[in-house]
Amino acid sequence: MNAGERLAADLLRARRHGGLIPRSAAKGLDSVTAAYAIQRIQASLESLPRAGWKVGATSREPQKLLGTDEPATAPMLRRDCSQSPASVAIFEGQRASVEGEFAFRFARALPPRPGAYELDEVLDAVEVLVPAIEIVGCRFEGGYDGLGAVRLVADATAHTAFVEGPRNAGWRDIDLPSHPVRLFKNGRLAGEGSGAKALDGPLSVLLWTANHLSRLGEAIEAGEVVTTGTCTGITPVAPGDAVSADFGSLGRVELRLTAG
Repeated sequence: MNAGERLAADLLRARRHGGLIPRSAAKGLDSVTAAYAIQRIQASLESLPRAGWKVGATSREPQKLLGTDEPATAPMLRRDCSQSPASVAIFEGQRASVEGEFAFRFARALPPRPGAYELDEVLDAVEVLVPAIEIVGCRFEGGYDGLGAVRLVADATAHTAFVEGPRNAGWRDIDLPSHPVRLFKNGRLAGEGSGAKALDGPLSVLLWTANHLSRLGEAIEAGEVVTTGTCTGITPVAPGDAVSADFGSLGRVELRLTAG
């Protein structure tokens, strides 16, 4: 087993069973491209069906915290995705947090290709919008502060779990950048914002993601979901917390955190 394979195995073990690994474990990674290769090794170790793609670090707050200047992606596996209301297990020490965000389920695939996708092509492939909560966590010691793009990407872009709400077919006439989203923890408002927090709006994130994945040789497959980044900031959570996100006319998402 080489160093990259050991890092992938250690990160995967921490994601599934808890614990942390030292930041020095990633000292051999010299680029974001190499970090995406670590993601692919983790996927090959599990060989589980993919549900879609997580997109993170799409706004200034998480980019500043993580020490990166661009978004990042990671595959979401079906085993980590649930329908609201849901129960999600988190591990002590992994800085678990929740984010309210817009996600989109695709009716048609967007395969990798030499030329860039245009926004109309991407939107034509979308079936429905789904309001969602993503649960994130950090498997490296020291948490998110100054984590850097390479470690972030290697660690599945901090993805832990995904909970989706009701599917909305009539989303195309909604001004998503101005559409409000409110996140509640144990009944109290914990964060709020709108679609404008995410890279000039959720549709801009979709376009970026389609072309980013295409450059990596990856596809968005029919039936998969793509997230678009937090609209409500990053809210820390602990086992026992009850979380909900209110997307107004688009519906509500609910979950409870348990100890992993």
